[in-house]
Amino acid sequence: MRRLLSAALLSALTVGLTVTATSTSYAAPGCIETSDTRSWGRGEVSACFEDGGARVRGSVVDLLPGGGLGSPDGYCVAWYIEYETTSGDTYQHSPPACGHLGRAERNFDYDPSAGEHGVKGIIGVKRAVLNLVSL
Repeated sequence: MRRLLSAALLSALTVGLTVTATSTSYAAPGCIETSDTRSWGRGEVSACFEDGGARVRGSVVDLLPGGGLGSPDGYCVAWYIEYETTSGDTYQHSPPACGHLGRAERNFDYDPSAGEHGVKGIIGVKRAVLNLVSL
């Protein structure tokens, strides 16, 4: 039951998150490869659009996992990735690392356009920012 609850909460976090931007990496359409370390988290990411397809690979680590929802930290760490699309700029978060939910480290490798809520019409990658995110 706890795993199911954690999975549901992590899924909710990737859909409606508030963002606190910090370190930013900018690039023209193509690939962004960057890493960042802050007091609250660290990560690396490669977000690419090549040959008509997109791919995001990387990791995030929550360095201040806190004691649970409502505790002093209570934040997750994720990459905020902004894409150029055929209908304008849009963004998507990477899967988050949420120590207070039992997952302080997270590796990922995914197609950002996949699925019902994927980013459609990607024509480039604009920037990647390591963020604190919360519900």
